[in-house]
Amino acid sequence: MRRVLLVGQDKGGSGKSLVVRALAESVVTARIVELEDEKRLVELDDRVDFFPVRAERSEIDRTSGAAARSEYDGVIDLMARKPAAGATTPEPLIVDIGANASRSFLPEVASRAARYGRIGVEFAMLTVITAEPGAASSAPVVLDLARPFAKPLFAIENQIEGAVDAKVLKALGKDVVLRRLARLTLDPKANDLLQKGGLRFIAERLGEAEDSLSERFGFAAAGRMIQDLTTFRAQAMGAVAPMAEWLEKGA
Repeated sequence: MRRVLLVGQDKGGSGKSLVVRALAESVVTARIVELEDEKRLVELDDRVDFFPVRAERSEIDRTSGAAARSEYDGVIDLMARKPAAGATTPEPLIVDIGANASRSFLPEVASRAARYGRIGVEFAMLTVITAEPGAASSAPVVLDLARPFAKPLFAIENQIEGAVDAKVLKALGKDVVLRRLARLTLDPKANDLLQKGGLRFIAERLGEAEDSLSERFGFAAAGRMIQDLTTFRAQAMGAVAPMAEWLEKGA
């Protein structure tokens, strides 16, 4: 049985890629599928299968998704792939669906839900919601598209734009497992390191970088940066914990 966690939010800038990075750090056995216009998860190296999205949004809307159908074939096939030679179970998958692609990609998955079920593929859906109006309106649409075939459903309230209105969160549905990523103001230099190295940098290289950071920015500033990044990573990992647990149960 393979478990596939789909991660979608049609509004860019919601923190979706950050959530995918946290999931990748939490579930080290998972492969990552990146369905985007360009590679973003470069620090995850050979764990990532990248599939470019080429269809223009206007063309997707005009044809109700027909323009994008063929370019999803690689992802559709990968999710159905049998375990590697010698493996007892398929590795879990985390599928990062790029901005503006959920409304065309998820119906393609839904149309094959029965066939996936016959070969033992299970789906869950995760969306990220923020107080920004575009992200707040997109999140329930993404969940509704996945609801017919994905169980469980997850949402993370990313408070980067402030707290999301309680009525908006309630409207996501009672069947949605909701987690929160509290807003944390990072030292600007710490944020630069996060953008360049991702969560993997914090986990694997931050300690060894302390001396060079102190030489470059001063002992006090380096301490603030390390504290901010360590706290941020812990919060991100905590927010994705239920999704990571679901993925690991299928391994």
